[in-house]
Amino acid sequence: MRLLEFTLTEGGNIFKDENKEPLTQRIYKADVDPTLQWMERLFKKYGVEIDLVNNKLGSTGLTPSSGDLDIGVDQAEYTKEQLIDALTKFATQKGLDPREWIRKSGINVHFKTPIRGDESKGFVQLDLMFGDDLEWQKFAMQGAADSEFKGSHRHILMSSIAKSLGLKWSAKEGITSRTSGKVISKDPQEIATILLGPKGQAEDFRSVEAVIDRIKDLPEYEDMVADARETFGREGLELP
Repeated sequence: MRLLEFTLTEGGNIFKDENKEPLTQRIYKADVDPTLQWMERLFKKYGVEIDLVNNKLGSTGLTPSSGDLDIGVDQAEYTKEQLIDALTKFATQKGLDPREWIRKSGINVHFKTPIRGDESKGFVQLDLMFGDDLEWQKFAMQGAADSEFKGSHRHILMSSIAKSLGLKWSAKEGITSRTSGKVISKDPQEIATILLGPKGQAEDFRSVEAVIDRIKDLPEYEDMVADARETFGREGLELP
């Protein structure tokens, strides 16, 4: 029980109190969609109609609990300023200091979000992640409920496979040439056949385990996973 309580209090790390303690926590899977639906209603109240529920990234809403809510936002439809303005209006109308509720970093807008809109249930960190291709973003940053590995480990494995083929994997650009930097493909299915062989499928990239299952019988397997094996080892991890 003590371990469970510890796990569920660990969340995003953007919002902290004067003692540098997190003000947000993990969120149960059952609370994810109701919380996002509450956020959709909040935005709509201030003139922004946005779909959050159907644009979850990574393991958000897939695993029993999530450390934060990662949501993809199409920057062709919305701007950071537009969403920040709506969130600022919400905070000021409640007599709150927007600086304690809203932050910006890189491609993200962060919001200290009441779970299910109820502050008594605690807060979770909402990360609105802007990109120029939402469908690609959802593919590149997908997660899996049944994986023992993080999304970052999947990227390490994909990079290792690409390197063995003289290519580079980028979650932003797709598959590129190691020599010229030219983009070779940003199509998930085409990337699957390039990296995983002719039988590769885009859905194989959902987890480290699924990738390994697809390539484990290929004669080039050891070369494909060499870099990943080394990197995993430094973290005390083994390939499945």
